[in-house]
Amino acid sequence: MIHGAHRSAADLCTLEPGTHLCALEPGEIQLDRVAATFVGQGLAAGDRLLYVASDEQAEALVTALPEHVHVAEALATGQLRISSFADAYGTRRPDDLSAVADGFRAAAAQACKDGFPGLRVAARMDGLSALLGSHQEVLAWERMSTYLQHELEVSSVCLYDASRLDPEQAASIAREHDGQAPEVDVPPIGTFLAVDEPWGLRVSGEVDVSNRDLLKQLVLSRAAVTPRLRLDLGEVTFADIGTMCRLQAAAAELPDSGWLLLDRVPHAVRRILEVAGISHERLRVAP
Repeated sequence: MIHGAHRSAADLCTLEPGTHLCALEPGEIQLDRVAATFVGQGLAAGDRLLYVASDEQAEALVTALPEHVHVAEALATGQLRISSFADAYGTRRPDDLSAVADGFRAAAAQACKDGFPGLRVAARMDGLSALLGSHQEVLAWERMSTYLQHELEVSSVCLYDASRLDPEQAASIAREHDGQAPEVDVPPIGTFLAVDEPWGLRVSGEVDVSNRDLLKQLVLSRAAVTPRLRLDLGEVTFADIGTMCRLQAAAAELPDSGWLLLDRVPHAVRRILEVAGISHERLRVAP
């Protein structure tokens, strides 16, 4: 729970890019749960996720991730990346926090180059106080991070063990963030996971008015790297005509040499394409 804050937890399915969240929980189990919720829903939304933690904490995250996340594939494609605190932030107090800002900028730019629409970061903050030297420096760090993340549209959750902080310290940390990260995972109606071979996306669950624009954005993000991509629809349980129109529009935005292949298309989705006459020379449907 967040000390000194009375705001409801953020909705990770509709998280505004650049949101700086925190979690202050009394122990590893609760922090693992918050981290798994944040990472799992970020992956389902198609973003790249960076988890900054120790090896033991990373293992706990993988175990705690929800069933809708294909963990091994997310790691293989680079949609999920894990880094130690030392590798991410260094092993000594930074002389200039602008160096940290440069690292954020580079990571955000690389996520786009790799075909992801956004970057989300979950970081265990156990070593931050020791690295920076004082609680006031921690607050300065968090304040800088808030401004930087708003600028770069990188979202994050800072995971603090509340048992190591007194109530006043916890409250001051909470005030430097946009809100609280949820502990309870509410599975999204649809998930969008990156696939490298063949290049594209795997879509699962339902796609409707709430997430069809996100799907189009994800297709175009992947297409910016390789404009010939496969959309695996084999695990889709529902998709409306608006979704198919978005895919037609995405295909129309591809270069002449590109195409969007709809593969493993459910009968109901195939029927929508046929009845509505949705087609384009760069929109292909596998037999």
